[in-house]
Amino acid sequence: MDARLTGLAICLAFVLNGCASGIWHQGQQGSEHPLAGQIYRVADGTQVSEAALIADASAADFVLIGERHDNPEHHRLQARLVAALEAQSQGPRAVAFEMMPAWRQLEIVEYLDAGGDPAGLGEAIAWEASGWPEWAWYQPIAEAALASDAEIVAADLGVAEKRAAFVQGAQAFRSAFVQRTGLGEPWPPPMMISLQDELRAAHCDQVSGRIVIGMMRVQRARDAMMADRLAATAGRGGGVLIAGNGHVRRDRGVPWYLARLRPGARSVSIGLLEVRDDVLEPPANIPYDYVWFTSRVDDSGEPCDVHDAELRRLLQAG
Repeated sequence: MDARLTGLAICLAFVLNGCASGIWHQGQQGSEHPLAGQIYRVADGTQVSEAALIADASAADFVLIGERHDNPEHHRLQARLVAALEAQSQGPRAVAFEMMPAWRQLEIVEYLDAGGDPAGLGEAIAWEASGWPEWAWYQPIAEAALASDAEIVAADLGVAEKRAAFVQGAQAFRSAFVQRTGLGEPWPPPMMISLQDELRAAHCDQVSGRIVIGMMRVQRARDAMMADRLAATAGRGGGVLIAGNGHVRRDRGVPWYLARLRPGARSVSIGLLEVRDDVLEPPANIPYDYVWFTSRVDDSGEPCDVHDAELRRLLQAG
């Protein structure tokens, strides 16, 4: 397969699955790292307790909890945080998932209204075919939400919408959506360059500038949709978003759009970051309100490898 088709396949993998390659690492490393398990408040670089984090987040309208998708420790921490937030909320907090396309919302509602339990929710929305890690990793998060009668919110774009966003950007969406979210607003060059650099790095610098621009359009549209769904469904208790770390960063992720949708509302962004052997102190200027350092998944394999069969499937899908 030539370089042009390889780049296109990588691009389509991003568009269709939101960086979910279907290849999930096993094993944890770094549990003995000095930062592992520590929580830092980014504003002043202070180490805080889990109780202090929860107390501050409980007072916010929106709490956005990041993840590395294939790190099971992140999902365990997300479930723990959701349970604690629901317990301290004045009313049920809606819990929105990046991994669920918004068009499946009716299926979720009908399944739960019919008495379905969290264990079967993944099957009800065809989770196994979605390309995300196994539903069992996310099930405890849904259980924590439903235990408090919170609404499960499907927050992502669908496949067709991602394809349209890749080609057309904001023009692919209804004008009312674009206007209220700010999706059509141009970004300052540093913000655009930062996102483009992140997308290139995530794909091992194997994509052309044209493809990166398309992926940036998709990323922005997905962030706007997640913010829109979260703002629309959060009741008196507020809302929680479960999404990748790139989506919950304050400078250009979902919080950027929430600020336009709900002026005056407060959001707290929590990055769940894996420890690195060459980083022994919490870096400054991380784009979150809090960072919680965790062990990391085994990266002994090449993270940008994609099997030829998967490439062919994606090319045919496009």
